Amino acid sequence: MAIPHDDDIQFEVLKLLSKVPAGTMYCMDVYRELAKRYPQLTEDEVEFRYKNSVSHWANRVQFARWHLIEKGFIYRPYVMNDRGFWTITEAGRRWVFESEVIAENLLIELGNFNKD
Repeated sequence: MAIPHDDDIQFEVLKLLSKVPAGTMYCMDVYRELAKRYPQLTEDEVEFRYKNSVSHWANRVQFARWHLIEKGFIYRPYVMNDRGFWTITEAGRRWVFESEVIAENLLIELGNFNKD
């Protein structure tokens, strides 16, 4: 199975939502956009129905979404015109920003380490 770990999916969901207007996206667009970030996903994982979900991939993204809701990083989905939307919270935006700053600092530190 080529589906990434839940923590990786959670981070990518937050990064994606943090970059879109109002931090809100239609759930089907989230599945599609995230799948582009993981070329190792198979067509079966992304396209074919899995249990009660759109696909195995969508099912895993839905679990990641649930974990983000529990952490307070995204709001519970809301429905408008029979379409589900996901929205990042301020806490989620802050977490993405802080994570990116930490990653940048680590890269700088590693670069300095390699110079020695």
